[in-house]
Amino acid sequence: MSETVRREVGTEGSPDQCIIGRTTATERVPNTVDQFAFWIGQDVIINPFDFVTVEHLEGTQTIGMIQEMEAITDAQSHLSGFVSSEFGNVNIEPNTPRIGTTIAKAAVMANTGIPVGGRSNVEINMPVENDRPVRFATAEEVRLALGVGEMRLPIPAGIIEMSNGTCVPITFNADYLIGPEAAHINVSGISGLATKTSYMMFVIQALYQRIGSQNLAIILFNVKGDDLLHIHEGPESGYLTDRDMTLYRGLGVEPVPFQNVDYFLPRGPDDRPNSYHEPEGARIYAYSLEDVRDRLDLLFSEIEDPHFTIDSITSFIRESAWPLSLSTQRGGTTTVRCWRDLANPQIMFPRDVVTHLPSLGRFRRHLRRFRNSNLLVEARGQNQVYLGDFIRSIARGQIVVIDIARITSTEEQAFVIGDVMRSVDDIYAEIGIERPRLVILVDELNRYAPNVRDISAVGLQIIEIARTGRSRGTVLFGAQQFKSAVHLQVNENCSTHVIGRTGSSELSNRPYRFLDDDTKLHVTRLSHGELIVSHPTFRRPVKIVFPRPAYKRIERGVGRSGQSSGGEHQPRFYGTR
Repeated sequence: MSETVRREVGTEGSPDQCIIGRTTATERVPNTVDQFAFWIGQDVIINPFDFVTVEHLEGTQTIGMIQEMEAITDAQSHLSGFVSSEFGNVNIEPNTPRIGTTIAKAAVMANTGIPVGGRSNVEINMPVENDRPVRFATAEEVRLALGVGEMRLPIPAGIIEMSNGTCVPITFNADYLIGPEAAHINVSGISGLATKTSYMMFVIQALYQRIGSQNLAIILFNVKGDDLLHIHEGPESGYLTDRDMTLYRGLGVEPVPFQNVDYFLPRGPDDRPNSYHEPEGARIYAYSLEDVRDRLDLLFSEIEDPHFTIDSITSFIRESAWPLSLSTQRGGTTTVRCWRDLANPQIMFPRDVVTHLPSLGRFRRHLRRFRNSNLLVEARGQNQVYLGDFIRSIARGQIVVIDIARITSTEEQAFVIGDVMRSVDDIYAEIGIERPRLVILVDELNRYAPNVRDISAVGLQIIEIARTGRSRGTVLFGAQQFKSAVHLQVNENCSTHVIGRTGSSELSNRPYRFLDDDTKLHVTRLSHGELIVSHPTFRRPVKIVFPRPAYKRIERGVGRSGQSSGGEHQPRFYGTR
């Protein structure tokens, strides 16, 4: 709290109990059960998303969160100020000083309540009366206002920083983050400013430290450069600032890199990895026809198929005995074991499979195109693995990073993701085998599950994970610039939504309806590292900050604003966790 605020008249004792204003209600703008207003004392600094407490009936306190503020005067119109300055003389003081103040409007979050008949406290849901003293809320009151209460397994989510210097660590309820009550987290915002990947990796690190070695496995798709190819390495000296370290301590998270990490890089030319970086011990993945013959629909998911011929062919291959035995145009039969055999123009499919010959030509053209990819091999070499085999045997505490950043075709990227998702389905298809909870991180989610009517096989696979993951312990951490670009079912099945700085035109779309208009305005002004978080146990979306990830990052361009080291004030923490 600033020294100015400490000097405010009010209660004696702790400066954090100083009165910063009093409630006000007018005939035209009354206080309601959902909102109250108060005037702010002179020189008091307060900001949107700060929490305040007001004295209420029966000795209870009502906690509110600042939504907006207005500066008002007794002037009838703006013309009054112009006239009092000698009709627009900007070099003199106005002849008529105006009476004015700042009015803050707060959304009611909670009431401390009164005990009734031995039961837990019952809240008083009545409008706040006029002229009641208002002060900054304490950390305990903030947690009460959010409704976090007692949690079976709290997961650090970030820190609420208030204008008086109070910093309140807040937590997600694991039952609503990874199941069984609800699951999935979606992060959106402008590229770079929203720090989407950084926040998801922070939450994953917090999850991993809480339950990782006991009952959690993690799959991360690296889609940009070498962002996630250094997560086992510690950060470079000076990367984590004093502020970052303070935030880590306040949240109870150790600032350490990830352990037990396996890296998988796509096959490139000459059997070398097609990657921006090759971590030590990384393995190369590739696909033979035998590996994926039962999921070729994923490979052709982006191909137009109006007559469903390609779908019929891939279904026939999936359901037939292996290796395939097909007729040829010369009257004989041939065996199909590899991509080269399948691309043979002499092979013939049954007539009830190929009902539209031009579509068969399309299937063969695209198959030849995919064969030019380094990912598809006639037979995997000794140094090459099939991802599905590894995913189906993933162990507790294991972290898998799958690099797809240098795969130039979005179709092939989607195929890799879809194949992994289907392998995850295979894990839970086995009855009677206890499996770890699985976190899957997919950035640029709009590429693979776009908001279109005709969803691809890969998109359907992601939707299925979002739809059924809550009950079986599969958690999707998805991110994209624009939430409106992601399929509605993926958005609607996410319990936790995180939003970084976003443009006003994007915020007008349907997926942002859970935000009120005041919050949307603030979203457009968020700084780097600030996020708005909505979680089922929070009564309203809140603004949080978080520390940078504690692993090696390859910084490109200007450093992160708002994360200076030396001279910046250090947050202070009230209470214990």
